[in-house]
Amino acid sequence: MRIYVNEIKISDDSIMCYTEESTKGLTEAGQMLVDSDNYAFAYILDDGESYSYLLFVQETWSMLHNHKGKKVIVNDELELEHFEEELNYILDNIEGNSNYGKEFVSEVEETFELK
Repeated sequence: MRIYVNEIKISDDSIMCYTEESTKGLTEAGQMLVDSDNYAFAYILDDGESYSYLLFVQETWSMLHNHKGKKVIVNDELELEHFEEELNYILDNIEGNSNYGKEFVSEVEETFELK
């Protein structure tokens, strides 16, 4: 299942992410993938039987970058404890890597100030 983050609110210590779909019963798998065709980062969630993808589309990237270091919490209940570690890993891998597509890499590098 693809679950889109469609609203983000910032508090003193948290990035509060909200989706239309419920995330009850889901836990983080601690891994992030890239959907370079649709300009999104996909954080993997697990319900014990199958995986879901929590999608952070391009419009959310600047908020993630500007509030780096804060806890990421989904629907007021699910804290993504490995999110920043996984995002940093992906960003390190994307920087200068044309395998993701030149335009995607350029957008990521610009938004996350990688160059």
